[in-house]
Amino acid sequence: MILLVIGLLLPQQYQVQKSIKIHAPQTGITPLLSDFTKWTSWSPWQKVDPSIVFTIGEPSSGVGAHQFWQSSWGVGEMTITNISSTKINFNILFNEEHIIKGVISFSPLANGNQVTCSLDGEVTTSILGGYLALFSQYILANTVKLGLNNLKTTAQLQTATHSEKIDDDSNSPSKN
Repeated sequence: MILLVIGLLLPQQYQVQKSIKIHAPQTGITPLLSDFTKWTSWSPWQKVDPSIVFTIGEPSSGVGAHQFWQSSWGVGEMTITNISSTKINFNILFNEEHIIKGVISFSPLANGNQVTCSLDGEVTTSILGGYLALFSQYILANTVKLGLNNLKTTAQLQTATHSEKIDDDSNSPSKN
């Protein structure tokens, strides 16, 4: 009975915010985030939940892009709602009751960008909502951190590969 009362008193809202420094231009980072067809190169979800299956909708990139998923944990959908020069906004609906609003923001640095992912969630299940909010916050905090690390690796490798290609092209003799 005490656990039930505690569960009713716990907040059903939660927040997650994680940042990372990425040594890559924003033009190399944004497409990895705003195009769901590129998420497989960095997204941690298939490692976290091997049962997950993604379906990418049309459009697959830009404002209005959306993806759906099914897994042993449930179903969900994500939609990109806004893209500007400093951020990408998105909404997530999980199991038709768990609502998340997210923002990925970019802050320029001397040699790259600070990328910050912020999630504001709410669990609308009345009795267990507080416990589910705590669980969701824990899982998402760890998964967002892993995702940002993967994003950093992917963006920096693409930047290094692109730079090497430009160097190779400028050093190769011209053909006449």
